Amino acid sequence: MHKRILNVFFILFLCFSAFNAYAELVTSEKYGYTIDFPEGFAMEDGTDDETMFLFTHTMMPLHAIIRVYPSKICETAKDAFSLTFSKLNASFECDEVLWRNQKCAIANFTMAPAMMQSVQSGQAVAIPLAKYKSVLVLLAYAPKDLSFDLGQIIASIIDSVMIDTGSFKESGPLTAYAFPSSGKKDVTLTVAGRKITSQMDKSDKEASQFIIDREFAVFRIYVANNSPLMFDAWQRFYRIIAKDALGRFKKLSFDLYSALFSEASRRDESNPNAALAQMLLNWVQYFDYAQVSSTPDKADFVNLPAVIDGASSDCDSRSMLLAVLLKNMGMDTCLLVSPYYRHAMLGICLDGKLGQAFEIDGKKYLFGETTGKDMTFGLIFADFPDKTKWLPVEFPF
Repeated sequence: MHKRILNVFFILFLCFSAFNAYAELVTSEKYGYTIDFPEGFAMEDGTDDETMFLFTHTMMPLHAIIRVYPSKICETAKDAFSLTFSKLNASFECDEVLWRNQKCAIANFTMAPAMMQSVQSGQAVAIPLAKYKSVLVLLAYAPKDLSFDLGQIIASIIDSVMIDTGSFKESGPLTAYAFPSSGKKDVTLTVAGRKITSQMDKSDKEASQFIIDREFAVFRIYVANNSPLMFDAWQRFYRIIAKDALGRFKKLSFDLYSALFSEASRRDESNPNAALAQMLLNWVQYFDYAQVSSTPDKADFVNLPAVIDGASSDCDSRSMLLAVLLKNMGMDTCLLVSPYYRHAMLGICLDGKLGQAFEIDGKKYLFGETTGKDMTFGLIFADFPDKTKWLPVEFPF
């Protein structure tokens, strides 16, 4: 029942008790974008008009540049690349990808500007910001001889950009480029005795695993370096997975809600959302249980489309699945994880419902145990009494 986590991680948990709910997101209200940087980046330089920022990692030789061009200077994403890389004396190869209904561009580049001591290489994305009549360029790079070791964190930066409300709930441009839609497949589930048919994309399982492997590689960098930011990095690992899954499960969430709401209203007329959430909690409690990985280089996390397809799962995959489905249904959810207890649970705000809860900024999230059969929200096993040993993974979207 309990989640296996590396012993070294458990030991390090005892050394660092302070944590943030989630790291600061870099946001420009002027141009409408947000970037969920990996932990440890700090702004080194920037302009008052918000058209250029330089970020440097405090512990690794990593840099990121944000550049915004008005459309009168760069009409397209490729134009923005040409201008940017010419100024940086960089060579690049790029391709186009349709993301958020915008014709964007993805690039690999190498540069050797005069101010740098070594050749740098990295990745970049250029995205038209139609509402702001501008084009956003985001670059992330490292010394070329370290670009392989740091390649996953570079890719994670590029894929973490968001330009509107909808992009907070779907995969980033790099994942969209690597895993375009490959057609729909039918999915049939049985929840509360009712058969429910929905659809998912045929590429969802592979794309989700790609996200998990990449983000776990990023997280392991912090663990390997015994970084005090490792718990923030662990929270970001789950947050990026949730962001990607929210988009993949939009239709399934809608179909589940449509099929179950009448029964939920019958069970609890005053609070049908609570009844619906409980129906789904009891549903996942009967999934086949298994841990995925027994090696430290792989995440012990089953990708959520595979869980829907019937793959065995454990606590964090199930809790994440419910958090995503219920979030898409308009409910306030989070993931609660504990390296100390080696376990994960769902957190959900349910007005009027009482029980064991985790408080975040004055809001109480009832614990939802996904591995104990027929348990209701607010009930937890006696093994997990200390709430200070739980970390919340909030979804700021």
